[in-house]
Amino acid sequence: MGQSSRQSDSLQRGTAAAEPFRRGVLIYNPTAGQRDRRPQMDALIGRLRAEGLTLVNAPTTGPGHATEIVRAFLPLKPDVIAACGGDGTISEVARGLSGSGVPLAVLPGGTSNVLARELSIPLDPESAAGLLFAGRRRSLRVLLANDRPFLLWAGAGLDARIMGKMNLTLKRRMGRAGILLTAASEYARYEFPSLQVMVDGEAYPATFAVVCHARHYAGDWVIAPQASLESDVMDVMLFSERSHLRLLRLFLALRRGRADHLSGLARIVRGRRVEMRSREAYAVEVHADGDCVLQTPVTCRASLETVEILVPPAP
Repeated sequence: MGQSSRQSDSLQRGTAAAEPFRRGVLIYNPTAGQRDRRPQMDALIGRLRAEGLTLVNAPTTGPGHATEIVRAFLPLKPDVIAACGGDGTISEVARGLSGSGVPLAVLPGGTSNVLARELSIPLDPESAAGLLFAGRRRSLRVLLANDRPFLLWAGAGLDARIMGKMNLTLKRRMGRAGILLTAASEYARYEFPSLQVMVDGEAYPATFAVVCHARHYAGDWVIAPQASLESDVMDVMLFSERSHLRLLRLFLALRRGRADHLSGLARIVRGRRVEMRSREAYAVEVHADGDCVLQTPVTCRASLETVEILVPPAP
């Protein structure tokens, strides 16, 4: 019997309950961040069991596996799904949960943890686990890049290229420093491809574009101050120049996170339908929530589905 079958049997033997949560699944990337998460997750599962919550231990084995795990367990009607990892792992779990109504507990365990920062979830997984008992539900709108669901952003150009070229071993061992090495290399060779971005039918030129559903970017940087995860409106950051110096200034401004940080460097356009196309003879890479899995042309829009996230109680 395989691991998935044993895990399914374990969950099926649990007893269903409404509130408080009694049974669920803990999905985690065992190599997220700069440590082996398995001992920590084993200990967390033991502690939660002593508090009345039984979670099936479900580590991922590769890209896309978190979504597969969720879809395998949803027919067994878990009370909650917990996920520990970076934004990529959390996004995969959210894709599987979209429209199900089963709440997701985010236990930040990655390098940037943008969704956790956006929702004021504690960045320590042990502290965030407290939301399994004291959290409230918050419904986030699920967006689509073509047919691929995402929560945070879809970027065309430089950031997608960085994600696509990322050395995962280097990232795991060095954290943000490993990301910076790849970013510096791709920044130096970036050719500023010509893009056409249509926002609600109006055309804009760009050489780098990010469709934003979240305020934060790359950690605690602020890219779209007015963006909202509940909204079906997207904030589109458009950079249209062909200057490495100006692009560097843009990233430094994003890092500062001032409300007027884009002035003179880029613009934000809001809309409900965004189409990104390459005007070059080649397609341009596009990422969705950090996974470089698409290329132009890409159309972004809101879906009709939401995902429920456990967040801290209202003050």
